Amino acid sequence: MKKALTYKIIGIVIVVVWIFMIAELARRTHFASKDVEFTHEDEKGIPKGDSIQWMDILLKGRKAGYAVTKITRVNGQREVNERVFLIVNLMGSTRKILSTTRAQVDEGFHVTSFTFSLSSGLIDFKVSGRIKGKDLFIWMGQEGQGEVKRIRLPVKPMINAGVTQYFRSRELKVGHTFSFPLFDPVIMTTNPAVIKVVGKEEITLNDTTYDAFRLEMSFLGKTLIFWLDEQGNSLKEEGFMGFTLVRTTPSKALAGLDSSMRVDFYELSAIAVAKELENPREASYLSVRFDQLPSSMPIDGSRQIMEGEIVKVVKEMPPFAASYTIPHRGGNRKLMPYLMPEPLVQSGDEEIISAAEEIVGGTTEPYAAAKLLMEWVFENMEKTPLVSIPDAKQILRDRKGDCNEHAALLTALLRAVGIPARIAVGLVYNDGKFYYHAWNEAYLDRWISMDATLNQVPADATHIKLVDGGLEKQIQIVGMIGNLTVTILDYR
Repeated sequence: MKKALTYKIIGIVIVVVWIFMIAELARRTHFASKDVEFTHEDEKGIPKGDSIQWMDILLKGRKAGYAVTKITRVNGQREVNERVFLIVNLMGSTRKILSTTRAQVDEGFHVTSFTFSLSSGLIDFKVSGRIKGKDLFIWMGQEGQGEVKRIRLPVKPMINAGVTQYFRSRELKVGHTFSFPLFDPVIMTTNPAVIKVVGKEEITLNDTTYDAFRLEMSFLGKTLIFWLDEQGNSLKEEGFMGFTLVRTTPSKALAGLDSSMRVDFYELSAIAVAKELENPREASYLSVRFDQLPSSMPIDGSRQIMEGEIVKVVKEMPPFAASYTIPHRGGNRKLMPYLMPEPLVQSGDEEIISAAEEIVGGTTEPYAAAKLLMEWVFENMEKTPLVSIPDAKQILRDRKGDCNEHAALLTALLRAVGIPARIAVGLVYNDGKFYYHAWNEAYLDRWISMDATLNQVPADATHIKLVDGGLEKQIQIVGMIGNLTVTILDYR
């Protein structure tokens, strides 16, 4: 039986943060498929209409990785191949991250097909997709293998990777505004992008001065800034939490990586508070003030209450007995989404159903079954920080991960036996700071919090929910990281 380790509470949906800090920041910084060769050539050595660009990725001034993008013409379309390599420090553990994107785009830079993969040494993730008309077909893994999910898109989108080349083919003038839908393969949703050319500036990189256009993009409450030369090539980009990308050469991109672990991602995203809490895991009440209340914050009127910029959290009190026996029959339409499988929460998978049924045995009482499932996840998951996209089926096999993996697996197990369940994402207090964290809620005639990382049901009152739902909802958190200030007013 694996006991929980004592360690700082880990951060939220790490991959979403990385994807949108880097991919939305640079619009083209993933990894290309491993069979794609990137030669060390400059712009003068590539065919007309093709392009290749190398960028250093800096975190707080230290080199954390590099990115390379190559766009070529293949059979009348453009093929975008991108790769990014990052070295990150997560709670004192060094992780090397490799992510890849290969996408085909039409002459208007609208995506027609793509593959995306992420590898961190411990976990490998891959997703493929193809757009036909306004329908997007998604495979978890290689295209044509396994279950396919169909998503209806309102419009044919661009993919992040094609945006740089898009600017290379358009005239830039101060005051110009560009609007287009951007599709992200991780959260499988399309979001509008509005980028404005706000001015011209001189920018010096590697002792060379460029006349550059300054472009600004408002995204998730943050302003992303990037500078393009007069040909539309990216020179420098600034985004979330001190991340900066700077144009470089192939030889320089591959050298000088800082693996000193001086910058810890979790500590970087944490919110320090002046008041230290004693026995936070026992807290039944917490009152805090936000300097700016997040717009996504759910207020249910029972566990979490809002009064202006003050949020009060009251730990749920028993009884937790529900009026139904499992499986829930889904008579309430509002609960149906919380009983259904999702692409990364495969509650209808035979392996997950079999595991869930074995854990609960013959128990049909929802609270007892939910508690058994949560305790099983707590006891059988190795507590280790991962850089991955939480995939419940893979998590069940590997049985390792951080709060994201715990929450994704527990959601799938709960739904597999017929208990409505969802993921909650927000903040939790530990050692003088609030950390971004993920936990669960199970519906037992009301939503009851559960934290499989800490083995709590209900969760203590230092859990402040900012959003609930899948990755497409959790992305709302990204713009808050590094911006929130929390003051503790009262607790008990």
